Amino acid sequence: MSRLEDAIAAAEADRALDGLRCFDHLVLAVSGGPDSLALLYLVAEWVKRRDGDAPKISVATVDHGLRAQSALEARDVGEHATRLGLSHATLVWASPKAMHGIPNAARNARYALLEAHAVALSGEARVAVVTAHHQDDQAETLFMRLARGGGAAALGAMSDDRSLSETTSVRLVRPLLSFAKPQLMATLAARNIAWVDDPTNVDTAFERTRVRAALNASGLSSAALAQTAQRMREASRGLAYAADAFKQTLHLVQPEGLFVRFDRQAFEAGPAILRQMVVRELISTFGGETPAPGLTEIETLAKGMSDGRELRVTLGGAVISAGARYVRIWREPGRIAMAPVHLQPGQPQVWDDRFWIGFSGGADASINVAPLGRDRYEALRPTLPCAATPDDLRLPAGAAHGLPTFLSGAQVIAVPQLGYRADADANGLALEFSCEPIQRRKQYNIY
Repeated sequence: MSRLEDAIAAAEADRALDGLRCFDHLVLAVSGGPDSLALLYLVAEWVKRRDGDAPKISVATVDHGLRAQSALEARDVGEHATRLGLSHATLVWASPKAMHGIPNAARNARYALLEAHAVALSGEARVAVVTAHHQDDQAETLFMRLARGGGAAALGAMSDDRSLSETTSVRLVRPLLSFAKPQLMATLAARNIAWVDDPTNVDTAFERTRVRAALNASGLSSAALAQTAQRMREASRGLAYAADAFKQTLHLVQPEGLFVRFDRQAFEAGPAILRQMVVRELISTFGGETPAPGLTEIETLAKGMSDGRELRVTLGGAVISAGARYVRIWREPGRIAMAPVHLQPGQPQVWDDRFWIGFSGGADASINVAPLGRDRYEALRPTLPCAATPDDLRLPAGAAHGLPTFLSGAQVIAVPQLGYRADADANGLALEFSCEPIQRRKQYNIY
Protein backbone atom coordinates (compact mmCIF):
# COMPACT_ATOMS: atom_id res chain seq x y z
CA MET A 1 0.00 0.00 0.00
CA SER A 2 1.29 3.48 -0.84
CA ARG A 3 2.00 5.88 1.98
CA LEU A 4 -0.85 8.27 2.69
CA GLU A 5 1.58 11.19 2.82
CA ASP A 6 2.23 10.57 -0.90
CA ALA A 7 -1.37 11.51 -1.74
CA ILE A 8 -1.71 14.36 -4.24
CA ALA A 9 -2.49 17.62 -2.46
CA ALA A 10 -5.17 20.03 -3.68
CA ALA A 11 -2.59 22.61 -4.75
CA GLU A 12 -0.72 19.99 -6.81
CA ALA A 13 -3.96 18.84 -8.42
CA ASP A 14 -4.90 22.41 -9.28
CA ARG A 15 -1.58 23.00 -11.02
CA ALA A 16 -2.06 19.84 -13.07
CA LEU A 17 -5.74 20.38 -13.89
CA ASP A 18 -6.10 24.12 -14.37
CA GLY A 19 -5.08 23.78 -18.03
CA LEU A 20 -8.36 21.94 -18.62
CA ARG A 21 -10.29 25.19 -18.23
CA CYS A 22 -9.77 25.92 -21.94
CA PHE A 23 -12.36 23.24 -22.77
CA ASP A 24 -16.15 23.43 -22.56
CA HIS A 25 -16.63 19.71 -21.95
CA LEU A 26 -14.40 16.97 -20.54
CA VAL A 27 -15.03 13.25 -21.00
CA LEU A 28 -13.12 11.36 -18.32
CA ALA A 29 -12.05 7.88 -19.45
CA VAL A 30 -12.39 5.77 -16.29
CA SER A 31 -11.89 2.00 -16.20
CA GLY A 32 -12.17 1.37 -12.47
CA GLY A 33 -8.45 0.84 -11.92
CA PRO A 34 -6.54 3.01 -9.43
CA ASP A 35 -5.16 5.45 -12.02
CA SER A 36 -8.44 6.41 -13.64
CA LEU A 37 -10.39 6.38 -10.37
CA ALA A 38 -7.86 8.82 -8.93
CA LEU A 39 -8.39 10.99 -12.01
CA LEU A 40 -12.16 10.87 -11.46
CA TYR A 41 -11.94 12.02 -7.84
CA LEU A 42 -9.22 14.60 -8.45
CA VAL A 43 -11.19 16.21 -11.28
CA ALA A 44 -14.48 16.14 -9.36
CA GLU A 45 -12.82 17.85 -6.38
CA TRP A 46 -11.10 20.35 -8.67
CA VAL A 47 -14.44 21.27 -10.25
CA LYS A 48 -15.92 21.82 -6.80
CA ARG A 49 -13.03 24.14 -5.86
CA ARG A 50 -13.53 26.07 -9.10
CA ASP A 51 -17.06 26.93 -7.89
CA GLY A 52 -18.72 27.01 -11.29
CA ASP A 53 -15.68 28.15 -13.29
CA ALA A 54 -14.92 24.75 -14.84
CA PRO A 55 -15.92 22.69 -17.91
CA LYS A 56 -18.86 20.33 -17.92
CA ILE A 57 -17.74 16.83 -16.86
CA SER A 58 -18.92 13.45 -18.16
CA VAL A 59 -17.55 10.01 -17.34
CA ALA A 60 -17.21 7.11 -19.79
CA THR A 61 -16.08 3.52 -19.35
CA VAL A 62 -15.14 1.35 -22.30
CA ASP A 63 -16.19 -2.28 -21.85
CA HIS A 64 -13.91 -4.20 -24.20
CA GLY A 65 -15.73 -7.46 -23.52
CA LEU A 66 -12.43 -9.26 -23.02
CA ARG A 67 -13.01 -10.32 -19.41
CA ALA A 68 -16.09 -11.66 -17.62
CA GLN A 69 -15.85 -8.96 -14.93
CA SER A 70 -15.68 -5.98 -17.28
CA ALA A 71 -19.41 -5.19 -17.28
CA LEU A 72 -19.53 -5.26 -13.48
CA GLU A 73 -16.48 -2.99 -13.28
CA ALA A 74 -18.17 -0.52 -15.63
CA ARG A 75 -21.24 -0.48 -13.35
CA ASP A 76 -18.97 0.20 -10.37
CA VAL A 77 -17.51 3.21 -12.15
CA GLY A 78 -21.07 4.41 -12.81
CA GLU A 79 -21.75 4.25 -9.07
CA HIS A 80 -18.66 6.33 -8.33
CA ALA A 81 -19.75 8.90 -10.91
CA THR A 82 -23.28 9.06 -9.51
CA ARG A 83 -21.88 9.56 -6.01
CA LEU A 84 -19.96 12.56 -7.37
CA GLY A 85 -22.96 13.95 -9.25
CA LEU A 86 -21.56 13.15 -12.70
CA SER A 87 -23.18 11.44 -15.67
CA HIS A 88 -21.73 8.11 -16.78
CA ALA A 89 -21.90 6.01 -19.95
CA THR A 90 -20.61 2.53 -20.73
CA LEU A 91 -19.26 2.21 -24.26
CA VAL A 92 -19.18 -1.40 -25.48
CA TRP A 93 -16.63 -2.72 -27.95
CA ALA A 94 -18.96 -5.13 -29.68
CA SER A 95 -17.01 -5.94 -32.84
CA PRO A 96 -15.34 -9.35 -33.34
CA LYS A 97 -11.95 -9.64 -31.64
CA ALA A 98 -8.80 -10.62 -33.49
CA MET A 99 -6.70 -13.55 -32.30
CA HIS A 100 -3.52 -11.46 -32.19
CA GLY A 101 -2.58 -7.85 -31.43
CA ILE A 102 -5.35 -7.48 -28.85
CA PRO A 103 -3.76 -4.60 -26.86
CA ASN A 104 -3.33 -2.43 -29.94
CA ALA A 105 -6.77 -3.31 -31.34
CA ALA A 106 -8.39 -2.60 -27.96
CA ARG A 107 -6.60 0.74 -27.72
CA ASN A 108 -7.75 1.79 -31.20
CA ALA A 109 -11.32 0.70 -30.46
CA ARG A 110 -11.28 2.49 -27.12
CA TYR A 111 -10.20 5.80 -28.59
CA ALA A 112 -12.66 5.50 -31.48
CA LEU A 113 -15.54 4.88 -29.05
CA LEU A 114 -14.46 7.72 -26.77
CA GLU A 115 -14.10 10.11 -29.70
CA ALA A 116 -17.56 9.31 -31.06
CA HIS A 117 -19.04 9.67 -27.58
CA ALA A 118 -17.33 13.02 -27.02
CA VAL A 119 -18.56 14.37 -30.35
CA ALA A 120 -22.13 13.22 -29.63
CA LEU A 121 -22.10 14.90 -26.21
CA SER A 122 -20.43 18.16 -27.10
CA GLY A 123 -21.67 19.24 -30.52
CA GLU A 124 -19.64 22.31 -31.49
CA ALA A 125 -18.18 22.83 -28.01
CA ARG A 126 -14.47 22.49 -27.29
CA VAL A 127 -14.16 18.95 -25.96
CA ALA A 128 -11.39 16.72 -24.66
CA VAL A 129 -11.11 13.10 -23.67
CA VAL A 130 -9.08 12.98 -20.45
CA THR A 131 -7.06 9.91 -19.50
CA ALA A 132 -5.10 8.98 -16.36
CA HIS A 133 -1.74 8.16 -17.96
CA HIS A 134 0.95 8.88 -15.41
CA GLN A 135 4.71 9.09 -14.94
CA ASP A 136 5.24 5.32 -14.83
CA ASP A 137 3.26 4.87 -18.06
CA GLN A 138 5.48 7.50 -19.65
CA ALA A 139 8.65 5.70 -18.57
CA GLU A 140 7.35 2.37 -19.89
CA THR A 141 6.38 3.93 -23.23
CA LEU A 142 9.83 5.47 -23.60
CA PHE A 143 11.43 2.10 -22.87
CA MET A 144 9.27 0.28 -25.44
CA ARG A 145 10.01 2.82 -28.15
CA LEU A 146 13.70 2.77 -27.30
CA ALA A 147 13.65 -1.00 -27.86
CA ARG A 148 12.30 -0.35 -31.38
CA GLY A 149 15.06 2.10 -32.26
CA GLY A 150 12.83 5.16 -32.24
CA GLY A 151 14.04 8.69 -32.92
CA ALA A 152 13.37 11.92 -31.04
CA ALA A 153 9.59 12.06 -31.51
CA ALA A 154 9.16 8.38 -30.63
CA LEU A 155 11.28 8.78 -27.49
CA GLY A 156 9.18 11.78 -26.54
CA ALA A 157 6.66 9.10 -25.61
CA MET A 158 3.20 10.46 -24.73
CA SER A 159 2.28 14.12 -25.14
CA ASP A 160 0.09 15.79 -22.56
CA ASP A 161 -2.26 17.19 -25.22
CA ARG A 162 -2.85 16.09 -28.80
CA SER A 163 -5.62 15.59 -31.31
CA LEU A 164 -7.41 12.30 -30.68
CA SER A 165 -7.26 11.51 -34.41
CA GLU A 166 -6.25 13.22 -37.64
CA THR A 167 -9.84 14.04 -38.61
CA THR A 168 -11.29 15.39 -35.36
CA SER A 169 -11.23 18.49 -33.18
CA VAL A 170 -11.51 16.31 -30.05
CA ARG A 171 -8.36 16.54 -27.95
CA LEU A 172 -6.72 13.77 -25.94
CA VAL A 173 -5.41 15.26 -22.68
CA ARG A 174 -3.23 13.58 -20.05
CA PRO A 175 -2.96 15.92 -17.06
CA LEU A 176 -1.41 13.38 -14.64
CA LEU A 177 1.88 12.67 -16.44
CA SER A 178 3.86 14.38 -13.67
CA PHE A 179 2.53 12.02 -10.96
CA ALA A 180 3.81 8.53 -10.17
CA LYS A 181 1.41 5.62 -9.80
CA PRO A 182 2.02 5.29 -6.01
CA GLN A 183 0.81 8.88 -5.62
CA LEU A 184 -2.45 8.05 -7.39
CA MET A 185 -2.96 4.96 -5.23
CA ALA A 186 -2.21 6.97 -2.08
CA THR A 187 -4.75 9.58 -3.22
CA LEU A 188 -7.46 6.90 -3.28
CA ALA A 189 -6.31 5.32 -0.03
CA ALA A 190 -6.56 8.70 1.71
CA ARG A 191 -10.24 8.75 0.70
CA ASN A 192 -10.87 5.09 1.61
CA ILE A 193 -11.74 4.31 -2.00
CA ALA A 194 -11.24 0.74 -3.24
CA TRP A 195 -10.29 -0.09 -6.79
CA VAL A 196 -10.05 -3.11 -9.07
CA ASP A 197 -6.82 -4.53 -10.46
CA ASP A 198 -6.87 -5.62 -14.08
CA PRO A 199 -5.27 -9.11 -14.21
CA THR A 200 -3.76 -8.32 -17.63
CA ASN A 201 -1.45 -5.87 -15.85
CA VAL A 202 0.54 -8.86 -14.52
CA ASP A 203 0.19 -11.07 -17.60
CA THR A 204 3.66 -11.42 -19.13
CA ALA A 205 2.11 -12.24 -22.49
CA PHE A 206 1.84 -8.48 -22.95
CA GLU A 207 4.83 -6.29 -23.81
CA ARG A 208 4.02 -3.49 -21.37
CA THR A 209 3.87 -5.95 -18.47
CA ARG A 210 7.31 -7.33 -19.34
CA VAL A 211 8.72 -3.82 -19.70
CA ARG A 212 7.23 -2.83 -16.33
CA ALA A 213 8.92 -5.79 -14.66
CA ALA A 214 12.24 -5.00 -16.36
CA LEU A 215 12.09 -1.36 -15.22
CA ASN A 216 11.28 -2.37 -11.66
CA ALA A 217 14.21 -4.78 -11.64
CA SER A 218 16.61 -2.26 -13.21
CA GLY A 219 16.23 0.34 -10.50
CA LEU A 220 15.86 3.06 -13.14
CA SER A 221 13.86 6.05 -11.96
CA SER A 222 10.50 6.59 -13.65
CA ALA A 223 10.85 10.29 -12.91
CA ALA A 224 14.21 10.48 -14.69
CA LEU A 225 12.90 8.55 -17.70
CA ALA A 226 9.81 10.77 -17.88
CA GLN A 227 12.10 13.81 -17.80
CA THR A 228 14.08 12.33 -20.69
CA ALA A 229 10.82 11.89 -22.61
CA GLN A 230 9.96 15.54 -22.00
CA ARG A 231 13.36 16.65 -23.28
CA MET A 232 13.01 14.44 -26.35
CA ARG A 233 9.63 16.05 -27.07
CA GLU A 234 11.33 19.44 -26.99
CA ALA A 235 14.06 18.11 -29.28
CA SER A 236 11.40 16.76 -31.63
CA ARG A 237 9.69 20.15 -31.78
CA GLY A 238 13.02 21.75 -32.60
CA LEU A 239 13.65 19.27 -35.39
CA ALA A 240 10.16 19.84 -36.82
CA TYR A 241 10.83 23.60 -36.80
CA ALA A 242 14.15 23.02 -38.60
CA ALA A 243 12.48 20.71 -41.13
CA ASP A 244 9.88 23.36 -41.92
CA ALA A 245 12.66 25.90 -42.45
CA PHE A 246 14.57 23.41 -44.62
CA LYS A 247 11.49 22.89 -46.80
CA GLN A 248 11.47 26.62 -47.56
CA THR A 249 14.86 26.24 -49.28
CA LEU A 250 13.68 23.49 -51.63
CA HIS A 251 11.53 25.65 -53.99
CA LEU A 252 8.76 23.15 -53.41
CA VAL A 253 5.83 23.12 -55.85
CA GLN A 254 2.66 21.16 -55.08
CA PRO A 255 -0.01 21.91 -57.72
CA GLU A 256 -3.56 20.99 -56.61
CA GLY A 257 -2.40 17.93 -54.71
CA LEU A 258 -1.41 16.25 -58.00
CA PHE A 259 2.26 15.71 -57.14
CA VAL A 260 5.12 17.52 -55.44
CA ARG A 261 8.35 18.71 -57.00
CA PHE A 262 11.41 20.16 -55.27
CA ASP A 263 14.99 21.15 -56.05
CA ARG A 264 17.36 18.22 -55.72
CA GLN A 265 20.58 20.19 -55.22
CA ALA A 266 19.05 22.14 -52.32
CA PHE A 267 17.73 18.87 -50.89
CA GLU A 268 21.14 17.20 -50.99
CA ALA A 269 22.69 20.20 -49.21
CA GLY A 270 20.59 19.60 -46.07
CA PRO A 271 21.51 17.51 -43.02
CA ALA A 272 20.59 13.84 -43.27
CA ILE A 273 17.92 13.92 -40.58
CA LEU A 274 16.12 16.88 -42.20
CA ARG A 275 16.21 15.16 -45.60
CA GLN A 276 14.69 12.09 -43.99
CA MET A 277 11.98 14.07 -42.21
CA VAL A 278 10.92 16.02 -45.29
CA VAL A 279 10.84 13.09 -47.68
CA ARG A 280 8.93 11.01 -45.13
CA GLU A 281 6.32 13.74 -44.70
CA LEU A 282 5.84 14.10 -48.46
CA ILE A 283 5.56 10.34 -48.96
CA SER A 284 2.97 10.23 -46.18
CA THR A 285 1.04 13.06 -47.84
CA PHE A 286 0.97 11.49 -51.29
CA GLY A 287 0.86 7.86 -50.17
CA GLY A 288 -2.89 8.03 -49.53
CA GLU A 289 -4.30 5.16 -47.50
CA THR A 290 -1.09 3.13 -47.71
CA PRO A 291 0.68 2.87 -44.32
CA ALA A 292 3.66 5.19 -43.94
CA PRO A 293 7.11 3.61 -44.36
CA GLY A 294 9.36 2.77 -41.44
CA LEU A 295 12.34 4.78 -40.30
CA THR A 296 14.93 2.37 -41.71
CA GLU A 297 13.28 2.49 -45.16
CA ILE A 298 13.30 6.29 -45.08
CA GLU A 299 16.94 6.40 -44.05
CA THR A 300 17.89 4.11 -46.94
CA LEU A 301 15.89 6.18 -49.45
CA ALA A 302 17.28 9.54 -48.28
CA LYS A 303 20.83 8.18 -48.44
CA GLY A 304 20.21 6.96 -51.99
CA MET A 305 19.03 10.45 -52.97
CA SER A 306 22.20 12.12 -51.72
CA ASP A 307 24.70 11.25 -54.47
CA GLY A 308 23.14 12.88 -57.55
CA ARG A 309 22.30 9.64 -59.35
CA GLU A 310 18.89 9.34 -60.97
CA LEU A 311 16.54 6.92 -59.30
CA ARG A 312 12.91 5.88 -59.31
CA VAL A 313 11.49 3.86 -56.44
CA THR A 314 8.15 3.18 -54.78
CA LEU A 315 7.73 3.44 -51.02
CA GLY A 316 4.78 3.94 -48.70
CA GLY A 317 2.29 4.05 -51.58
CA ALA A 318 4.21 6.80 -53.40
CA VAL A 319 6.51 6.97 -56.42
CA ILE A 320 9.73 8.89 -55.84
CA SER A 321 11.47 10.00 -59.04
CA ALA A 322 14.78 11.83 -58.61
CA GLY A 323 16.26 13.38 -61.73
CA ALA A 324 19.25 15.64 -62.24
CA ARG A 325 17.40 18.85 -61.25
CA TYR A 326 14.23 17.86 -59.45
CA VAL A 327 12.70 15.24 -57.22
CA ARG A 328 9.05 14.42 -57.88
CA ILE A 329 6.72 12.41 -55.66
CA TRP A 330 3.21 11.22 -56.50
CA ARG A 331 0.68 8.54 -55.58
CA GLU A 332 1.50 5.01 -56.70
CA PRO A 333 -1.62 4.14 -58.77
CA GLY A 334 -1.37 0.40 -58.23
CA ARG A 335 -1.81 0.79 -54.46
CA ILE A 336 -5.19 2.57 -54.71
CA ALA A 337 -8.32 0.55 -53.98
CA MET A 338 -9.86 -0.02 -57.41
CA ALA A 339 -13.46 -0.59 -56.33
CA PRO A 340 -15.51 2.49 -57.32
CA VAL A 341 -16.88 4.69 -54.54
CA HIS A 342 -20.55 5.54 -55.01
CA LEU A 343 -21.49 9.16 -54.31
CA GLN A 344 -24.77 10.68 -53.23
CA PRO A 345 -25.46 14.33 -54.15
CA GLY A 346 -24.44 16.77 -51.43
CA GLN A 347 -22.61 14.09 -49.41
CA PRO A 348 -18.85 14.52 -49.92
CA GLN A 349 -16.47 11.73 -48.93
CA VAL A 350 -12.77 11.31 -48.30
CA TRP A 351 -11.15 9.46 -51.20
CA ASP A 352 -7.85 7.60 -50.75
CA ASP A 353 -7.05 9.83 -47.75
CA ARG A 354 -6.03 12.55 -50.24
CA PHE A 355 -9.14 14.30 -51.58
CA TRP A 356 -12.59 15.42 -50.51
CA ILE A 357 -14.86 14.43 -53.40
CA GLY A 358 -18.53 15.21 -54.02
CA PHE A 359 -21.11 16.47 -56.45
CA SER A 360 -24.36 18.43 -56.38
CA GLY A 361 -27.41 18.62 -58.63
CA GLY A 362 -29.30 15.73 -60.15
CA ALA A 363 -30.75 13.83 -57.21
CA ASP A 364 -31.25 10.78 -59.42
CA ALA A 365 -27.74 10.80 -60.88
CA SER A 366 -25.65 7.68 -60.32
CA ILE A 367 -22.05 8.79 -59.94
CA ASN A 368 -19.06 6.64 -59.00
CA VAL A 369 -15.46 7.68 -58.40
CA ALA A 370 -12.46 5.52 -59.27
CA PRO A 371 -8.80 6.06 -60.21
CA LEU A 372 -8.36 7.44 -63.71
CA GLY A 373 -5.97 4.67 -64.75
CA ARG A 374 -3.63 4.42 -67.71
CA ASP A 375 -6.14 3.61 -70.46
CA ARG A 376 -8.63 6.38 -69.60
CA TYR A 377 -5.79 8.87 -69.21
CA GLU A 378 -4.34 8.06 -72.63
CA ALA A 379 -7.78 8.48 -74.20
CA LEU A 380 -8.33 11.87 -72.54
CA ARG A 381 -4.81 13.31 -72.75
CA PRO A 382 -5.08 15.07 -76.15
CA THR A 383 -8.05 17.13 -74.89
CA LEU A 384 -6.66 18.11 -71.49
CA PRO A 385 -5.93 21.77 -70.72
CA CYS A 386 -2.77 20.76 -68.85
CA ALA A 387 -1.22 19.59 -72.13
CA ALA A 388 0.19 23.12 -72.50
CA THR A 389 1.83 23.18 -69.05
CA PRO A 390 5.57 24.06 -69.05
CA ASP A 391 7.78 20.96 -69.08
CA ASP A 392 9.21 21.45 -65.58
CA LEU A 393 5.72 21.61 -64.05
CA ARG A 394 4.04 19.06 -66.27
CA LEU A 395 2.10 16.36 -64.46
CA PRO A 396 3.89 13.00 -64.54
CA ALA A 397 1.70 10.50 -66.37
CA GLY A 398 1.81 8.11 -63.43
CA ALA A 399 0.46 10.82 -61.14
CA ALA A 400 -2.50 11.31 -63.46
CA HIS A 401 -3.30 7.60 -63.34
CA GLY A 402 -4.06 7.87 -59.62
CA LEU A 403 -6.44 10.85 -59.74
CA PRO A 404 -10.10 10.59 -58.67
CA THR A 405 -12.37 10.32 -61.71
CA PHE A 406 -16.15 10.86 -61.76
CA LEU A 407 -17.96 8.20 -63.77
CA SER A 408 -21.48 7.50 -64.96
CA GLY A 409 -21.37 3.84 -65.86
CA ALA A 410 -18.22 3.53 -67.99
CA GLN A 411 -18.35 7.18 -69.15
CA VAL A 412 -15.84 9.66 -67.71
CA ILE A 413 -17.85 12.69 -66.62
CA ALA A 414 -15.13 14.73 -64.94
CA VAL A 415 -11.54 14.72 -63.74
CA PRO A 416 -11.50 18.02 -61.82
CA GLN A 417 -7.77 17.95 -60.99
CA LEU A 418 -6.99 17.88 -64.73
CA GLY A 419 -9.59 20.49 -65.63
CA TYR A 420 -11.57 17.92 -67.62
CA ARG A 421 -15.35 17.80 -67.88
CA ALA A 422 -17.39 15.92 -70.46
CA ASP A 423 -19.43 17.98 -72.92
CA ALA A 424 -22.70 16.43 -71.71
CA ASP A 425 -23.47 15.32 -68.18
CA ALA A 426 -24.92 11.95 -67.37
CA ASN A 427 -28.55 11.76 -68.49
CA GLY A 428 -28.44 15.43 -69.50
CA LEU A 429 -28.32 16.58 -65.84
CA ALA A 430 -26.48 19.72 -64.78
CA LEU A 431 -23.98 18.49 -62.19
CA GLU A 432 -21.30 20.29 -60.24
CA PHE A 433 -18.26 18.31 -59.15
CA SER A 434 -15.86 19.06 -56.30
CA CYS A 435 -12.45 17.57 -55.61
CA GLU A 436 -10.23 19.27 -53.05
CA PRO A 437 -6.92 18.06 -51.63
CA ILE A 438 -7.19 17.31 -47.92
CA GLN A 439 -5.49 20.13 -46.06
CA ARG A 440 -4.19 18.03 -43.22
CA ARG A 441 -0.66 18.44 -42.00
CA LYS A 442 1.22 15.16 -41.95
CA GLN A 443 3.51 15.09 -38.94
CA TYR A 444 7.19 14.19 -38.81
CA ASN A 445 6.23 11.71 -36.10
CA ILE A 446 8.45 8.84 -37.17
CA TYR A 447 11.29 10.70 -35.48
